[in-house]
Amino acid sequence: MSSASFRNICFSDIDGTLVHYLDDPAQLQEGIISQASLAKAAQLRKAGAALVIISGARTSTVLQRLPYLPAADAIIAENGGRIWYPDPSGLTMCPLQEDLQWRQQLADVAGPPDQDALPPLDRKGALWDWYRQLYREGWNLDANSYSTAFRLTKTPNKSEEQLAAAVAARPACLASSTNLGVVDFYPKASGKEGAAAYLMQKFGVPAGRCALLCDDDNDLELAAIVGKAFLPSIGAPSVEAAVAAHPDRFVVADVKWTGGTEQMLDADYEHGPNYLNFQDWPGRRWKVAAWIGGIMTTGVGIPLFAVWWQQSKLSG
Repeated sequence: MSSASFRNICFSDIDGTLVHYLDDPAQLQEGIISQASLAKAAQLRKAGAALVIISGARTSTVLQRLPYLPAADAIIAENGGRIWYPDPSGLTMCPLQEDLQWRQQLADVAGPPDQDALPPLDRKGALWDWYRQLYREGWNLDANSYSTAFRLTKTPNKSEEQLAAAVAARPACLASSTNLGVVDFYPKASGKEGAAAYLMQKFGVPAGRCALLCDDDNDLELAAIVGKAFLPSIGAPSVEAAVAAHPDRFVVADVKWTGGTEQMLDADYEHGPNYLNFQDWPGRRWKVAAWIGGIMTTGVGIPLFAVWWQQSKLSG
């Protein structure tokens, strides 16, 4: 399906949303995704939705999981910093093409794509200036397989107060979010919400006709702009507070684990924006014709036929 024909967009996080874990989710081991979840995601796409996988995970993690994730129309990693689409040429076993126009929009902060192979301490851009400062201050940092973001991990001899102060002191051109107990830094222009807004414009779908499957703190800004957010689980106190404050914007699964994912995929399919707007109904002309035909042959049609028959007798 071409992007011009998408009726709505379903953005979906991975960890805690599509994929669930037998052990501590922060360790990202023994991930489970159900066959039913894959089938229901395919059903969404068949109905005219674009499915976009959107994750704060590093590039290597997202790419390694592709064989197990639903087929999608776009894939976003690094908290919005990198976007790929299926490559229609199909020349490789993993046919993807990166949106370099998006990368260029972030280059002033994250640096140019041609520096991806350099060590983080040698990279250009305000993001990496901030990395160098935190490194000098003794924080544990993780930039492995990141090009447009990095992660501040638990650091011995650093208090929660010091962590909060470091997050607050970040440059104005950067944003941060907490995911799986660590802090991610990335360009303010990206984030999940920035990358999603870019795709909404590219695919020609307004925010009100978009939905989000999510569970954690780094999903909340995107959840605030889409039409509805569906939560298979709640992964952070901030998410629980958001649901309590705006119950009309969130739907929370009443079953756990993969069953919650399946329930929320069904909820998105049944109550998604493309079914709430008549002009976006798939096959709307056929459905309206069938509806009118049903009326004419049942309740309303019978008295109308009787009136016509009586008039024809009087005139004949």
